[in-house]
Amino acid sequence: DLREGAFARHSAKPLISGHSSDELWGLDTHPTLPEYVSVGDDCYLRFWHLHTRQQMGQLSMGSMARCVAYAPTGFAVAVGFGGRVGRTSRVRASKQDGMVRVYSTKLNPAAALGDNTATYSKLAQVRDAKQWISDVKFSPQGDSLAVGSHDNAIYVYAVSWSVGPDKTQVKSAQLKLVSKFSKHNSYITHLDYSVDGRFLQSNCGAYELLFSNATNGQQITSA
Repeated sequence: DLREGAFARHSAKPLISGHSSDELWGLDTHPTLPEYVSVGDDCYLRFWHLHTRQQMGQLSMGSMARCVAYAPTGFAVAVGFGGRVGRTSRVRASKQDGMVRVYSTKLNPAAALGDNTATYSKLAQVRDAKQWISDVKFSPQGDSLAVGSHDNAIYVYAVSWSVGPDKTQVKSAQLKLVSKFSKHNSYITHLDYSVDGRFLQSNCGAYELLFSNATNGQQITSA
């Protein structure tokens, strides 16, 4: 219908919105709600509803990312940046290798589905690793963030939160590097905290399983 004013009576909405361009690596589930979050080489952070299978919101981060993790409260996520796609002369690499950001996950209930871009805010950013980030994890207490990198090291940050009056939104966050674990012989593939947040176990590309003290970065030689 090309008559004058016909388009004004209709609104266009996307049928499908999701990741595109190369690979999707980063994925984590919300600690309490039926939601999950993902990041990929398309440079987008995307939030999803588990039951409706619809995208709840998205944020353009400006660079590819390969890992993401919710904070224990679910009100924030950490994203590890970097990566590369392709081989030899056709490699596409990230300009933000080694960077870590923490984003608020507070949604605006009045916003339309898939139109929540403006409600996600960057809370903190650090860049101590020399190569791209392959895994990030918050401690169960939420006061520590472990970051595994392709430079064979794990960086542990103390996390300080500033929470709003309603206790449902993080206003700001600070990351302070407290330790670095450098005993792996290859790039970090996975890491995890102990329940009390004091210790880390980690794997690398050399198929090692190592244990360390999250507070001082010292290796623990026995499980």
